[in-house]
Amino acid sequence: MNNYFKFLEEKETKIVDYQGRGHRWYFNPDETAGADTILVHVTIKKGDGHSFHRHPEMNETLYILKGTAEQWIEEEKRILTRGAAVYIDPNIVHATFNIGDDDLEFLAVLAPADGWEAGTIDESMNLPYSQYRTT
Repeated sequence: MNNYFKFLEEKETKIVDYQGRGHRWYFNPDETAGADTILVHVTIKKGDGHSFHRHPEMNETLYILKGTAEQWIEEEKRILTRGAAVYIDPNIVHATFNIGDDDLEFLAVLAPADGWEAGTIDESMNLPYSQYRTT
């Protein structure tokens, strides 16, 4: 067991724009190699989203801070608002779309961090997901 810890203030983090989504990274393998968990604050603009994808070697938990999300897990769709959360096992296809009138903001926690190297696999062009919706 390691004894790694790190405090971070918002001003110490950086925002990375990825396909129109703002990612404020708190803990990730590139910045905090000792952390076994990834934490990112994501902002999705009105009408945008993170289309169908999966993380082969990481689970993911989303916690909605602000806005309204259309959350897909495989073929099931739910509407999530502030205070709602969802847990997603590794390799489960999922998508998050902002269907509200304002920005959607949520925290994403992914683990284990060493699963980061396996990446994120885009499933948005594959059936049946390509039939459900796009951003």
